[in-house]
Amino acid sequence: QLPRPVYAVSRDGEQAVTLDFDRLNRLRSGYGYMALPEKHEDVAAPADAGIYWMDLRTRQPAGGNKQIISLEWAAANQPDERFAQAQHWFNHLQFNPSGTRFIFLHRWKRPGNRWCTRMYTAKPDGSDIRLHADTGMVSHFDWRDDRTILAWSRTKEKGDRFYLFDIETNQTQAVGEGVLTRDGHCNYSPDRKWILNDTYPDRNRMQTLMLYRVADGRRIDVGKFYLPPKLKGPFRCDLHPRWNRDGTQVCIDSAHGGTRQLYVINVSQITKAPSA
Repeated sequence: QLPRPVYAVSRDGEQAVTLDFDRLNRLRSGYGYMALPEKHEDVAAPADAGIYWMDLRTRQPAGGNKQIISLEWAAANQPDERFAQAQHWFNHLQFNPSGTRFIFLHRWKRPGNRWCTRMYTAKPDGSDIRLHADTGMVSHFDWRDDRTILAWSRTKEKGDRFYLFDIETNQTQAVGEGVLTRDGHCNYSPDRKWILNDTYPDRNRMQTLMLYRVADGRRIDVGKFYLPPKLKGPFRCDLHPRWNRDGTQVCIDSAHGGTRQLYVINVSQITKAPSA
């Protein structure tokens, strides 16, 4: 039995990072767990709430479940006028391929405003924390490799789009300009030749599943899926596409048939074609 629910597991299965799901549920409805009452509901950035590391290999209590980053630290790091009267939380943790760093989003929300976001990476013990995006908006992301993150974000020069972030230099490069034009749940194929992505419902309630070939920027729409109007807000059903281990199939969540289901789609004729 693990001491906490798990948010992200390293590829080798030996370590995990997690956060306070009760706080996440209150501040980002639909993403946390409705369980015990939140301990720090009235505290903007608690010192004893944040991100935790767990040892999945030995499961030893000593050192196997420890807080590594606090919300108090996040709110005090490079304080911003946007923090005034805001409540802070962490969201979206993910290890890099080798498990040597993980990404996390620091989010905060002022009364009557949308939340803002900073994107960080850190070592699994919570050291060497680096701020990579501070324009207020970062959404979905995936690691391309240990040094590079693909994320839907914002820059002053080009606005909202997908960017590659080099975590060593903090340089950014736009990806899929004019092709990947909407935020989605992006992730790289196992061979890194393709980016799998989706969209939120359009005006006709259709969600698009697509593949983007990195080598030449070609986009292939795999399918469109209807989302019933009753499924909205925290009860919506995003496609959340993900790959199998060899890049021949993708799995999605969809309610186009009237109920929320899992669907597996064979994309091998695209991803494994001679020209792919």
